[in-house]
Order: sequence, then structure tokens, then C-alpha cells
Amino acid sequence: MIQQKNRKEIALDDQTIALLQIQAEREGRKLKNYMEQVLKEKANSFQLSDEYKAMMDTMLDRHEKGQVNYTPWDEVKSKLFKK
Repeated sequence: MIQQKNRKEIALDDQTIALLQIQAEREGRKLKNYMEQVLKEKANSFQLSDEYKAMMDTMLDRHEKGQVNYTPWDEVKSKLFKK
């Protein structure tokens, strides 16, 4: 399966780049490949906190019971982008 990739530009200082280059060389990788791998590992290590899970359970319960008041997107958009 081919995944679509998005390009994002980042700006790092020379010292950070030099340190990343050393680590990439230690692993036998190119700098760009090493940075992509580090970011993938970091993103995949994300864990939801117990507090967040409890908050979401409460919100889902309220949603099912019809106790959550939603604002239509058009209304929000009109307030955000007043001309």
C-alpha cells in the first residue's frame, strides 16, 4: 500500500543538525531518513492519558443523552471571519 506523503519545512539550528547527522551516521542512515524515522517513532509512541480517556467517556455519554450543545460551523465561521 502506497502512503501519500506531505512535505513540511522545518528550521533547525546548525548544532541540532550536526547532532542529528552524527546520530544518523551511527545508524547508517541519511540525515533526512533518520529524522523521518525519529518523528515516526515519536508520533507512534503517543499514549492517551487516563484523564483524557475519562473526559472523552463523559463527553460521549453526554452526546448519547443529547446533553451536548453544538454550534453549527457556519455560525462559528461567521464569528471567526468577520469582515
